[in-house]
Amino acid sequence: MTFKYQWLTSENHDLVPLDRWQSTVNLMADLFKAPAAFIVQHTPNGFRATIASQQIENPYDEGCIIPLETNIFCRKIVETRQQLYVNHATADPEWESNPEVTQDGFNSYLGFPIFWPDGDPFGTICVMDFQVTQYDDTYIKLIEQFRDLVQTDLLLAEQFESIRKMALNDELTGLFNRRGFLTVAEQRIQLARRNDNQLSLIYLDMDGLKAVNDQIGHEAGDHALQAIAQSIQDNIRSSDICARVGGDEFLILAETAEIEAMEKVCARIEAQFKDQLPDNSPKRTGLSYGVVCITDFNNPLEHWLKQADQMMYLLKQKRKQY
Repeated sequence: MTFKYQWLTSENHDLVPLDRWQSTVNLMADLFKAPAAFIVQHTPNGFRATIASQQIENPYDEGCIIPLETNIFCRKIVETRQQLYVNHATADPEWESNPEVTQDGFNSYLGFPIFWPDGDPFGTICVMDFQVTQYDDTYIKLIEQFRDLVQTDLLLAEQFESIRKMALNDELTGLFNRRGFLTVAEQRIQLARRNDNQLSLIYLDMDGLKAVNDQIGHEAGDHALQAIAQSIQDNIRSSDICARVGGDEFLILAETAEIEAMEKVCARIEAQFKDQLPDNSPKRTGLSYGVVCITDFNNPLEHWLKQADQMMYLLKQKRKQY
C-alpha cells in the first residue's frame, strides 16, 4: 500500500479517519480516568505518537518520536506482537531504563498491537497512567475493541487505495492509465502555472507491436510493453509523470522546457528497450516519439497531446522511408 511506511497525519493522508481516531483516544483517556492515551505508529525512524489524547497532563504531543532502540512499552508490544498490561512499572526491574517511567512518571500501561492488513505491525493503541492501576477484564476488552476499530479503518483504507489504483493505473505495466495521467497531469499543470514552471510532453509509440504479436506471440508483445514501461521509469525523474494510454502508446510529462534534452531521454529509453528485446524480434521494432514544450497554459492539455502525437507520427513516417 502506498501509505504503509509513511507517517499518517492530517496533512499527508486522506484515507484514514484521523479525526475519529482522535475522538477514540480522548474517550479512552476519559473512560480510564487516565492522563494519556495514544495510537502509536511503528516507523523506520522510531515510534511516533500519531494520535495523542488531549488531556493537559499528557506529556507527549502528537507527532513526537521515540527512537526504535528505546526500552518503551510500545516497543515490547511490537516485538512480541502481544498485548501488554503493566500495572506497577516502578516496581518492575524490566522498566528501569524506560524514560516513560523514569523521566515522565508513568506507572501503568495497557496496550494492544495494531496490525496492517498484511499482518505487519502498524504500532499500538494504549492508555497510560501515573498511578498504579488494577484494570479488570472489561477495561482490557474495551481497549481491544478500540484496537479492532482502528484495524478495520486500515483495512478499508487499503481496499480503497487498491480500487483507486485499479481505476488510475494500467494493469499490465503499473504506469498510470489515460484517466490517471489526465488527472495527475492537470494538477501538475495547475501547479506549474502558479509557480511559473515549464513543462514538456512526450508521446511515445511502439513500432512493430503487431509484428511482435504475430511472429513471436502475444506474451512477447506484453513483455515488450512492460520493457518500455521499465525503460521509461529508469530514464526519467521521480517527479515526472508517465503513463500507458493505449495499446502501444505512452506519455511522459516532464518539468523542463529543454526539448533537446528530452529527445536524448527518448533515445535512451528506446536504446534500453531494444536491448531487452529477444533476438528473434522483427527488425523494425522500436519506438517513435514526439516532444513538445507546453508554452501556453491557456491551451488545454488535449491541444498539447495532439501536438506531441503529430510530432511522433512524423518521426514514424520518416523511419518507414528507410
